[in-house]
Amino acid sequence: MATPPRPRPSSYQRAKRVVDRFLGRLGRSVSGPLPVEVHELAPVPADAVCPAPVNTAMVPAEFTRTYQEVFEEVTPNFRQLLYRLNNVNVAWHGTVVKNMRVFAPSLPQPQLELEFSGTFLLRQLKRRQVPELESGPVGLAFDSWSGNYFHWIAEVLPRLALLRKLQPDCLVLLPGPNPPEYIKQTVQALGFTHTYSIALGELVHVSDLWMPVRPGRHGYMVPSLVREVREAVMQHFESGLDPKKKATRRIYVSRNRQQWRHLVNEPAVLNVLERYGFETVYFEEMSFAEQVRTMYEAAIFIGIHGANMTNVLFMTPGTHAIEMLSETYINPSYLSMASSIGVHYSLVPSKLGSPPDVEHNYADITADPSLVEQVIRPLCQEA
Repeated sequence: MATPPRPRPSSYQRAKRVVDRFLGRLGRSVSGPLPVEVHELAPVPADAVCPAPVNTAMVPAEFTRTYQEVFEEVTPNFRQLLYRLNNVNVAWHGTVVKNMRVFAPSLPQPQLELEFSGTFLLRQLKRRQVPELESGPVGLAFDSWSGNYFHWIAEVLPRLALLRKLQPDCLVLLPGPNPPEYIKQTVQALGFTHTYSIALGELVHVSDLWMPVRPGRHGYMVPSLVREVREAVMQHFESGLDPKKKATRRIYVSRNRQQWRHLVNEPAVLNVLERYGFETVYFEEMSFAEQVRTMYEAAIFIGIHGANMTNVLFMTPGTHAIEMLSETYINPSYLSMASSIGVHYSLVPSKLGSPPDVEHNYADITADPSLVEQVIRPLCQEA
């Protein structure tokens, strides 16, 4: 089934956006920035280099140019920082507030500050009970985007890796009320055993908050932190992994049972993949442990852009990951992730598979089966 266009904002949503921006500007005029203590754990790496697909000859110039431009823009964000704030409230979506001011670094993007400074803050002025957490250090590493699997694995876990360097025994806040298993298991993998899940609509008061800054931006990640996260997760699941099956399978992950971003011509692509011994999997039908084990066993993995590609993190260094990526939505996330852990990343440049009115981040794609074969043939011959 083709991905439909995203619903247009309603009249209420458009009006709320205008009111939010007005109230946000008003709040900033009457309330100063929140006082914060900054702890730097590492500066921007002097040797930071933009990664590139191993099949560079196949990659259109527009892709490589975009990769380089975005990398240069986000490099300053590779600095590793923790913020410490006193006597603040934390909302259910990870936003930090005090009086009529939002702490902008707690938002997924700085431009969202006016949106969260409007009616959201105004509602906080009404009389309500705000429970106070324990007096010791409390860690916050998630934001309003962290309910997405990719954003949790690729962004929250590196932040928790930073947090444990200074506050390994702190209470860690989680998005609630019932975090999924992959959240609970990865938090445990990073050594945190004391957690508090913030229920929907809840605010909690924290006297000593420690918040690691998201290292990297726009898909680019700090390689050392990515490797640290991978090592922690793989150690956590080590007892369920069979070394005899390590890097032995050829796997294609399908998105065609998900809501959006489908491979329109999947049958034609499958005809190619099956000739080379690829099996099709659906991650949404697996537990988190099963997904980790499947990727541990993958020698060659191929999929289209989306959260399903996040599991590249659990592949073995020296194996191969292939991404079918639309020329209308050039995103370096999985190139960065694979390169960080020594997995060889190849790109199949693909075409938009949806009408122009479908937002490109959600649109279907069409991949040329001959290009897919051009990428996988030499890899399968190596095996």
